[in-house]
Amino acid sequence: MQINKFKVNGNIMALYVFQFSLLQPVASLVNSQLPVAIFTLVLILIMLLNNNYKIKKYVVYSFVLFTIYFLLNALIFEQSLPIVLSTYFDFALKSFSAIIIGSLTIKSDDIFDIFLKVAVLNFTLIALFPFVKFLDSMNYMRFGYAMIPSALMFWMEGARKRGIAQLSWIGLAIISSFLTVIYGSRGSVVVFLLFILLLFLFNKKLTIGKRLTVVLFSCGIMYMAFQNNLLIKLVNFGNYNLGINSYALEKFQMMLNTGLLESSSGRDMIYSSIWAYFRLNPLTGYGIGFTELNLGLTAHNLILQILIESGILGLIIWIVVWGYCLFCYKQISRRPIEGLFLVTTLMISISFGRLLVSSDLWLRPEYWFTLSLILNFGYKNENAVAFDSKVGRYFIKSS
Repeated sequence: MQINKFKVNGNIMALYVFQFSLLQPVASLVNSQLPVAIFTLVLILIMLLNNNYKIKKYVVYSFVLFTIYFLLNALIFEQSLPIVLSTYFDFALKSFSAIIIGSLTIKSDDIFDIFLKVAVLNFTLIALFPFVKFLDSMNYMRFGYAMIPSALMFWMEGARKRGIAQLSWIGLAIISSFLTVIYGSRGSVVVFLLFILLLFLFNKKLTIGKRLTVVLFSCGIMYMAFQNNLLIKLVNFGNYNLGINSYALEKFQMMLNTGLLESSSGRDMIYSSIWAYFRLNPLTGYGIGFTELNLGLTAHNLILQILIESGILGLIIWIVVWGYCLFCYKQISRRPIEGLFLVTTLMISISFGRLLVSSDLWLRPEYWFTLSLILNFGYKNENAVAFDSKVGRYFIKSS
């Protein structure tokens, strides 16, 4: 039987995106993230074999461009040479693989179905972690970011189905969302809100009337919630009546009772320190790894990291890149390739939602996977949409 190249590529993508959470039981047993690194190498090898060792030009150009950028940082900001080189090797080993995987040619409908199957497997493997004991390699923060992709996939599938199947998927969506919010990090809530916003703005199925209805309904719900302190009552019910006592609920309770700054886990101090440094050198910044070297922490915010490392000039360049990606994403949303649009929306939400409140730009593979996936669709129209009359399906074909 002939192997379907596009389905293999789709499976590689899905396994790559979910690999960190899927492999945590193994990583915990060996007390190392080495299994994740080995699995990434295996996926890259399979990808090369499946695609006849062909790598798209924009991937090669990206590697050269980023190598030059890191070298310039090492030359210009000599005081941070060790950390620049260290970040470069981490980027090359962790994040550049995401650019390669994101460049694969796929069938639009297949990609959603494949991601959904892996999302179910991911949910099955990690859903019980909060009730037994978090693994040594997966704390509450990692759990939230590991569970949220499954939750979002279940919501999307629930919206696509009808009847009993729809109820089943919505049930899974509610359970996984509950686990994410109660036992995960608050950053996963940002991911969820960004996901809703993207679907609201770019889903072609939503007419102006439906959008207006959603806005009015949401405003009404928010007004009722704040007027009656429903959020505080709900959090207190979980803490005191149900006895959940999770870290996330404690932080939500603190945020609602004392304010956002008091519950920011020190982010307000990090942000104010970064802003003070930035004001002293706003044009070009201080180079890669400045916050780690001087504050001992990552920036915990994508925009602030760009500003402190490359200044206003760097932010302008990134705005141009994001603007082009937004244009490509809008084109994806308009075409009859719903599967690709939904998966792309998922990835944008996961990558940007996390980087807005935590982590490091250079070390988040899902961010680079998302950029590559979008550029893969829009780069010189290398991928075109065609209709296969035999199966009645639109797909992305290589030029």
